[in-house]
Amino acid sequence: MRVSRIRRWVGRGLWLALPLVLLGWWGKGSLPTPPEVLPELLAEPRQTESGQAEFSFVYRGNTCRVRPVASYELSGVVVSHNDVESIADIYHDSTSVDTKDLCVVWGENLTRDDYRRVSYRSGSFTCWFQYPAGVRFVHRGLGNNHLITDRPALRETIARVRIGDQIRLAGMLVDYQMDDWEDFWRRTSTTRDDGGGGACEVVFVEDLEILRRATPVAYAAWRWGLRFLVAVPLLWLALFWLEVHTEGTAEIGKL
Repeated sequence: MRVSRIRRWVGRGLWLALPLVLLGWWGKGSLPTPPEVLPELLAEPRQTESGQAEFSFVYRGNTCRVRPVASYELSGVVVSHNDVESIADIYHDSTSVDTKDLCVVWGENLTRDDYRRVSYRSGSFTCWFQYPAGVRFVHRGLGNNHLITDRPALRETIARVRIGDQIRLAGMLVDYQMDDWEDFWRRTSTTRDDGGGGACEVVFVEDLEILRRATPVAYAAWRWGLRFLVAVPLLWLALFWLEVHTEGTAEIGKL
């Protein structure tokens, strides 16, 4: 009888899980309003000449050759990123030196709420955006950043970056090549005024800081809601089995 009562209370846990998931889904990744944007994000990216020589590092047994082009520092709001764990991304897996691509908005765009009316979408190596008539959006105030690094701790930090986060990253714009790419080099853009293929910045990351997390409550609700949605049915089934088994044993004892 006690198991049956517990099972009923566990079943009611779904009424907690569902609102948490809906709240998290609706709120997670919301972009900050202009008053919430940190002042340093209003500056343009800083790019200076780099005199560093070509170098290489090994990742998962493959050599990555890196050709520095310029020093680079960027602060902005992450508006989109690709999903390197998705089966839809055939170019990335656990052996890829490429980390998560971050599509970032900075500068004048963040002084107006218009940038929150823009729709952003990331592909494997691209960031697309579109907006309705009447929206003021400076195209050169958005960049898609291909990120590589030779530091495991930085890879972990990049993996934790979420849509809506305010970040600062520093490193070098680079061209790079893996030892199994033959003559192909992935090359960086060096201007914010280009578009289309080849317009992305390729950054060898030396430092990345998440200055302000986006919608932490919504992300927590989403994360815990999903866990409850999985755990509650499993626990309910386990209690149901225990209840049936216990009642079956009691019936046998009465015979």
